[in-house]
Amino acid sequence: MASNYPTIELPPKVITYAFLVSGLAAIVYAIISQKLLIAFTIMGIPFAFIILIYSIRNPRFAYLLYATYSYYLTAIMRYSRHDGLSIILDILLVFITICIIFNLSSKKTDIHLSNAINYLTVGYIGWIIFILFQFLNPSVHRENILMGLRGWVLATPILYILSSILADKPNVLKKGLFILSIFTITAFLKLLYQKYRWFDAAETEWLMRGNWVTHIISTGIRYFSIFSDAGNFGANMGMVTIIYSIISFNTSQRLLRLYYLAIALMGITGMFMSGTRGAIIIPFGGLALYCLLSKNLRIMLLSVIIGIISYSFFTFTDIGDDNGFIRRMRTAFRPTEDTSFDVRMNNQKLISTYLATHPWGAGLGKGIPRVMLVNKQYVEDTIPPDSFYIDIWMQTGPIGLILYIAIYVIVLLRGCYLIMFHVKNKELQHTLAALLCGVFGIWLNGYVGRGMSMPPNNFLIAAALAFVLNGPYIDKQITEDKLITHKT
Repeated sequence: MASNYPTIELPPKVITYAFLVSGLAAIVYAIISQKLLIAFTIMGIPFAFIILIYSIRNPRFAYLLYATYSYYLTAIMRYSRHDGLSIILDILLVFITICIIFNLSSKKTDIHLSNAINYLTVGYIGWIIFILFQFLNPSVHRENILMGLRGWVLATPILYILSSILADKPNVLKKGLFILSIFTITAFLKLLYQKYRWFDAAETEWLMRGNWVTHIISTGIRYFSIFSDAGNFGANMGMVTIIYSIISFNTSQRLLRLYYLAIALMGITGMFMSGTRGAIIIPFGGLALYCLLSKNLRIMLLSVIIGIISYSFFTFTDIGDDNGFIRRMRTAFRPTEDTSFDVRMNNQKLISTYLATHPWGAGLGKGIPRVMLVNKQYVEDTIPPDSFYIDIWMQTGPIGLILYIAIYVIVLLRGCYLIMFHVKNKELQHTLAALLCGVFGIWLNGYVGRGMSMPPNNFLIAAALAFVLNGPYIDKQITEDKLITHKT
């Protein structure tokens, strides 16, 4: 039976204004009552709603949010005095996945799930299987392996898959390079602040927790900018150096070429000021790979000449030794004169002796025990791994290390093959070569540092490899766009 009462429909503007007035009233009340968290939460709701809608329409925007949060994660934790905020990275991965699912239901979607299947994602399945077999390792603690599963089995493969799906457009590649350059500028400005204005309160607090031992040393101060430590910062700057150096010499637009060259100079300056000696292998290794990828005799000769001059400068001369950063970086080319190098070698001998009877390693999240004499007392601790590959070697044994390296060697060779024989656009070819050279360099750095496994470098590696493996698809889009432009 129909109702005799008239229905009242409120206009959308009235509803909008009602929500606005109610929100402002709630914010005023929260501020007056000193409930600032509630006030900030209410103010953030509209922005969160806008981000949600825009991310569903364009999941690559959500991917940008992940990239931004990953780059500034350490700074956020340092200034908020809250640890464990890396869990938000996992939440963002789930958020991106949900956005992709919703976007696929629309008719105007440009998401291609087929791009998720490549050498990186398929090859990584082998590593996941090996990690799961670690449950059978008698040395492992179940709680340790469960903690390891979050990174190895969940976060990393999801990041690889999402990167492969979303990093597949020419404009995404261009925007990505520009955004990374902006991130680099902010890190460089913070480096200058630390150099000329000293460390702020939060950074001083971090140093006083024992980190000053490795950052304020006799050979000079190791700057870390907004990163977790100087080693991570130096590795990132080394990667930036080789990527933007190659791109700057292969960019047709003069202003853009100068801009990228400026970013490369910021990178090499940051790498030296980090005092991370092992980071020097990144531009050297990247340059060596670029010689092969370029397939150009002139570029090969130029790269070899630059490499020989740089190596000779650091190895056979004392030029610039009055500069602490150059003097410290030079020790990387003379390891036998470095005390820390001897300590690393001795630790690796101890690890090798232990693994001779433990081929599956000490187990995920577990170190190799040792006994040391400190102040005439014997103290029991674990051998420090010092680098990413040594850590994998300790935890998973020689079997795990060989498998891990083999997977990424296959991915590297696949990337080289695609760039050399399947990408026809010359500028794209050099850009993808620059990305792969940066990844190769930071992989080499994994023997002496841990930067490749830490944010934001682990994200940069995933994004760079995704662009490289999607290279032929990106090249095809560029060709089609040129044909359409030509016809019009």
